[in-house]
Amino acid sequence: MQQTELENKLLSLLTQPMRMDEMRRALPETGKNELKGALDRLIADGQVMKNKKNRFAVSTHYGCVAGTFLATERAFAFVAPDAPEDGPKPDDLFIPPGANGGAWHGDRVLVKMSERKNGRGRREGTVIRVLRRADREVTGALVQRGNAYFVQPASKKYPEVAIDRHHLGDAQPGDRVAVSISCYGDETLPPQGVVEADLGEDGTMEAAIAGILHENGVYDVFPDEVLQAADAIGQEIDPAALTGRLDLRDKLIFTIDGDDAKDFDDAVSLEPLENGHLLLGVHIADVSHYVTPGSPLDMEAFRRGTSVYYPGHVVPMLPFALSHGICSLNPNVDRLAFSALMEVDKDGRRYKARFAKSVIRSGARMTYNKVNKILAGDKALREEYGFLVETAERMNDLAHALYKRRIERGALELDIPEAQIIVDADGKPVDIQYRDRGESEKLIEEFMLAANEAVAEYMCKRDLPTVYRVHENPDPDKLRVFASFARPFGYRIDPSKPEDTFQFQTVLRGAKNDPKQRILPTLLLRSLARARYADECIGHYGLKAKFYLHFTSPIRRYPDLVAHRMLQKALSGEEFTTADHTMCEEAASQSSTREQAADECERGIDKLFIAAYMKRFIGEEFDAEVSGVQSFGIFVALANGCEGLIRVELLAGDFYQYDEQRMTMTGRRTGKRFTIGTPIRVKLLAASEVTGQIDFAPADGALPVADPTEDAPPPAFAPAPGNRAQRRRQGRGKGRGGRKGKKPPTRKRR
Repeated sequence: MQQTELENKLLSLLTQPMRMDEMRRALPETGKNELKGALDRLIADGQVMKNKKNRFAVSTHYGCVAGTFLATERAFAFVAPDAPEDGPKPDDLFIPPGANGGAWHGDRVLVKMSERKNGRGRREGTVIRVLRRADREVTGALVQRGNAYFVQPASKKYPEVAIDRHHLGDAQPGDRVAVSISCYGDETLPPQGVVEADLGEDGTMEAAIAGILHENGVYDVFPDEVLQAADAIGQEIDPAALTGRLDLRDKLIFTIDGDDAKDFDDAVSLEPLENGHLLLGVHIADVSHYVTPGSPLDMEAFRRGTSVYYPGHVVPMLPFALSHGICSLNPNVDRLAFSALMEVDKDGRRYKARFAKSVIRSGARMTYNKVNKILAGDKALREEYGFLVETAERMNDLAHALYKRRIERGALELDIPEAQIIVDADGKPVDIQYRDRGESEKLIEEFMLAANEAVAEYMCKRDLPTVYRVHENPDPDKLRVFASFARPFGYRIDPSKPEDTFQFQTVLRGAKNDPKQRILPTLLLRSLARARYADECIGHYGLKAKFYLHFTSPIRRYPDLVAHRMLQKALSGEEFTTADHTMCEEAASQSSTREQAADECERGIDKLFIAAYMKRFIGEEFDAEVSGVQSFGIFVALANGCEGLIRVELLAGDFYQYDEQRMTMTGRRTGKRFTIGTPIRVKLLAASEVTGQIDFAPADGALPVADPTEDAPPPAFAPAPGNRAQRRRQGRGKGRGGRKGKKPPTRKRR
């Protein structure tokens, strides 16, 4: 909730209880109705409470706190309290069975805190009021019992929902459906709902995918008015649009993308200058020329926030008529662009930056694979693309220099392998591989980072509104956990100095060359804050960048589109208004929310594809490593990135005890211990392409040896194989969350 000046004054006053008349005396210039309105808003948001004596105070004075209700698939839950702006995030509160006050997962609630703690040391609480229901639809299987209809949610976090037969639509029992909640029920009545969408036959992978997308507000189909607006733009540039643009059509400019990429939203150029410096050009599709503020295209792009990718498919932010058509920097055709032209020296030091709306003509559609081979000396390709070989080599040298400067300033190189699911022409998974990042992938990343920083610096130094990509310093408590895990490997991390990123660079360098340490980069990533969008420039911790935003992917990210608009307004000398500031604030909030939804979709659907691929290997054995430990079992990861669960009851031959602080599972009699990184031979028991659940068991005799001397406490979280969501979490905008990697071919969903 965005606080007004009056609300902030009230929160400062009400650290001690006050009556209304006392508040009016303390704020004599505030009208009665204005004061009451501000007070009502704070009460509705759970920040202020009133006692039986009509005295108002901040909720914490009365032992209460507002936060987000986090249901589990068992009877208990947690509440994540609101984090203070100037302090660390408080621990979650444990909500025991029967104390949820009718709250559902995601609701904003007010909790009365107790002095009691549960068996694992978490403070308990009781939900006393639901402040605001989450805007949700629940998906699940439609079942019929007698004349009554119910939806059994796919997630056990939600209760069963009753459906009146008049609210079924065309859905039939056995279908998977999406339901909006019309009544949350009470002790006497069950929750009630209305079927909003039929997602297909329950128990199929297609319906499971549709359910994940729907739950996260991701829709394949564009509204008709949006498609009509896109089609009306056409596929030819209006000659009038070239007026006043920087004409770069005679320059050597080309794109570098994945082999199967369909849209190209960035191109690069590099030419020597007379003073011995280089002019680095990053040319981005001028989406803002076609998607104007307040238009149907703009409103739909704002709602979506980002494109969403899963194996063999993309749900785009903009219709294909734009993203694959007039906005795509296809070779040998004129295209409108927004160019960042940066003067740099051979050591990667930037001297000047110029930005201009331009017209370009890409000279080649290059791929990562081809450029990597050219740089490696492939004779045939060097002959075929002789006109750009020298430029490509010069680009590679500059990219190395930019990388070196970035590392020297303290940037973290969290180059975590990303699992890639390969699908066939029918969209079925046929392999799982780790992506290789060659010289050309790194080259493009460095150039995009350079452009993003240059634009951010230009806007920030002039105190102009835009949307920044920000990354706060990590929580020292989380770093302490990481430090304790890294200590046995010889690293001495000082969690009280998070700004000293060089100590983490040491860990990352060591982990590159030691297989035993390969879990450390993932654990470090999980210790860091999540990058987000904001309307103020507070820097980027992971990149060690004082200025940073996203400028280079307006086809697939809404914040980039806003950055283009604000930059053009600055260049043209237009006056910024209050509406511009408000729009940037709203776009930052919406884009952060939609990015998280995209991460949830991609992560959830990837699990389904991995399970579908692994199903063919049921009964086979694999080498694995423990990737996480919980009270109910241990997670194990295979070499291909597949992760699954060994339930604790399958750890035969001993009684295994779970240590939450040390994140270990230890045999009481034998002393055999499971902890993160423990190698184990496993047998695949089951894999479900409907739930994404993969179950393993230890292969015969495949239990760890006793190791009573091992005393390093692992981290309080379970790592998972690298994926796109992890790349997004780093916040730099690489991978499919930003600068694209190998992008999957698009296909219509059936």
